[in-house]
Amino acid sequence: MDQPVSGSGLYPPHMRESFTPPPHRATNMEDLSICASSGDVEASPGKRKKQGEPESLWGMLRRGIVDHQLGLSVNLMLFVGMSYVLFPSLRNRMSAFFGLSYASATHSGMYGQGTRDTYLVASFIVLFTALRAFALDYLLLPLAGWCRIDKKKAKVRFAEQFYMMVYYILYWGWGVLLFVWDTPAGVRGPEDLLISLWGGFPKLLLDAGMKLYYLSQFAFWIQQIVVLHIEERRKDHFQMLTHHIITVSLLAGSYSYRQNRAGNAVLVCMDIVDFIFPLAKILKYLAWQRACDAAFAFFVIFWFLSRHVAYCAICWSIYAHVNNVTMPYGLYSTSTGTKLSGEGGTNIIDNLLQPMLHPGATTLTFNANIRWLFLGLLLALQCITIAWFVMICRVVMRVLRGEGADDSRSEGEDNDADDYEEVRADDTPVQTPAQQEKPRYIEVETTSEELRSYPKRGGGPNGSVSKRKAKGISSGLHLGEHKEILNRIGCLSDEQLAREKEKREGSASPGIRPGSAGAAAARK
Repeated sequence: MDQPVSGSGLYPPHMRESFTPPPHRATNMEDLSICASSGDVEASPGKRKKQGEPESLWGMLRRGIVDHQLGLSVNLMLFVGMSYVLFPSLRNRMSAFFGLSYASATHSGMYGQGTRDTYLVASFIVLFTALRAFALDYLLLPLAGWCRIDKKKAKVRFAEQFYMMVYYILYWGWGVLLFVWDTPAGVRGPEDLLISLWGGFPKLLLDAGMKLYYLSQFAFWIQQIVVLHIEERRKDHFQMLTHHIITVSLLAGSYSYRQNRAGNAVLVCMDIVDFIFPLAKILKYLAWQRACDAAFAFFVIFWFLSRHVAYCAICWSIYAHVNNVTMPYGLYSTSTGTKLSGEGGTNIIDNLLQPMLHPGATTLTFNANIRWLFLGLLLALQCITIAWFVMICRVVMRVLRGEGADDSRSEGEDNDADDYEEVRADDTPVQTPAQQEKPRYIEVETTSEELRSYPKRGGGPNGSVSKRKAKGISSGLHLGEHKEILNRIGCLSDEQLAREKEKREGSASPGIRPGSAGAAAARK
């Protein structure tokens, strides 16, 4: 009788092979629950690059900038300084990187505005980047370790919050002093104080302190946009980005349009809570929960008073006082500041950015379009702060329930501090010393063997079979009809871990089925 030919086909019943369940499919290592130290668990999708996945050009550039912030900043400052020293012909232009430009010839200590101010802004951006990198790496991260903060990500967040707290304390205090010094003597109440924000328009000259304060704040907020894009993305990335863009737009517009006192008032309202909140976060990282809750209570109070009372009063003053009580629409002289006519026109950009776009212009105008643009940007910023205040109220409810203060904007940010691996550009995992000291646990193939019988390919109708060893892999998955699966869980050395990794990579090679003779040969 003819023997059936191996392969798929239809045969009479007496020539068919007896049914045997198909061989057990090998389980990929990616599908297993691996018992490992916390540093070996891969982060959720999107938190880091997967191993084996090629890094993008932007990813490599971003990593390079983050890893060498201090070196790049110092080199840029040295380049500018050496250019000033070595090239005398450039000194007049290069001096704008080191000091204030447009000093008044008639008023000592007073300055005008112009395009050269952008050079000093660029210098402040580089300086803030260098100061931040130096402070984090050499001062604040060691301080976090000295404070016994163990988790790597918690140390980084502690250092970042400490840096922000110091910055805002200094700049809020500086801003308050400037605002008090610039307040007219005739102010008698809140309404007079609000009206004084718009008086004397346009102020063609400003003192050195106000100009330095404004340009450095402008540089800081631009640098914050850069930080958002080169460092790890936060949960509220787009809200923060929108906030920073609006803030930069308001700073640029108010500085160029000579509304420095109003801009100073807005910055003071914003900065007062921006140093209380980092303080509360720092106390949380130090595990001083009661102090954190107390700081958070002050934060909520000052947030509401400064960002939803005082700030909204400034917005209301634009609506109620501007053009009605003070700062009327019209055409103004850029040399004397006097009002020339009541015709304000409709142009916005040319007037807002007159010192930058048209430094030689002899007039500028104020009109309804400019007024409503400023008010619209301020109200847009208020909408973002209202959304954040809703999140703050959720935290308040947690505190009232006795759960402790926590930042709902970055929820989960610190809890996964050790739940991811850092990966170098060559896809080599980077371990912290704490991770290297911990024992490494991994589930390995069992030593038990299960005999499974199934027909040979090309065998006859006699149902001849071959016996084959099948190894099970312990996992959290359902393993079907496997009966005797034992699990050996051990503490492996780095050498053993490397050996196990090579075995898995060999078993996953194309054309080699795990458990086959080919796989065994590949492992050897």
